Amino acid sequence: MPNATQIPAPRVPIIDSATGLMSREWFRYFTSVYEQLNVGVSGTFTSADGKTITVTNGVITEIT
Repeated sequence: MPNATQIPAPRVPIIDSATGLMSREWFRYFTSVYEQLNVGVSGTFTSADGKTITVTNGVITEIT
């Protein structure tokens, strides 16, 4: 299981006022959540437009 980053404290703003971008702490948290959701996802899926999508360990490997 990947290392989970703990949710930032409520005092940490999502948007960094100095840059106008997502703060480093929230970026790390959301990236951690994304990685946990996608680890080990494998299979063949059909998209809404009828294309076949092959996914291996959370990475799209083929679209036909």
